[in-house]
Amino acid sequence: MTRLLIDTSSDYLVIVAANDNNIIASQVIYAGKKMSELLLEQVDNLLKAVSLTIDDIDEFYAGIGPGSFTGVRIGVALVLGLSSGACKKAYGISSLDIEAVSSMKENIKTAALLKGDIYAVRNYDFNNNIFSSYYLEEITNNIDDYVLINNGKSYFPNLSFAVQSGKLWDFRAECLPIYLRKSEAEINLDKKSLS
Repeated sequence: MTRLLIDTSSDYLVIVAANDNNIIASQVIYAGKKMSELLLEQVDNLLKAVSLTIDDIDEFYAGIGPGSFTGVRIGVALVLGLSSGACKKAYGISSLDIEAVSSMKENIKTAALLKGDIYAVRNYDFNNNIFSSYYLEEITNNIDDYVLINNGKSYFPNLSFAVQSGKLWDFRAECLPIYLRKSEAEINLDKKSLS
């Protein structure tokens, strides 16, 4: 099964073409604010480099966050468009799941900073196949108990490693962005409505 995975949830554009758990090609590019300008061209370049077309792809995957609000929406929109045009399935993969699978740890808590001390969190127990739902948590102490996916350092989801683990497909979800909290625009609108 040939899969195309695209993650735009950070400042990096990550594209992976895989055949089952084997990487055919991968690319990581710092995109910053030019994500929408680079995305389609880089997907096309990667596929051409390995002689694949959109019709050769069996399943499409988008990084669904948590992460950059606009970045996630750009990636999801492209994956939904490509999959729809090719009459193929589209799935989402969470940044928290990618990090957990890539870690190769049996027990792990992943977290993504959303605002202030509020984090999106998920717990994983791979020994017993027990995984929490995504939830919000205020973390002021014991931050070292978590693997942070956006800790102020340069971060991009390690899709290649996650694919090779063979566990990533167990975490596929609907191809919709994960929004665990309201956007700043929604919060400000709510404040105006209450005044």
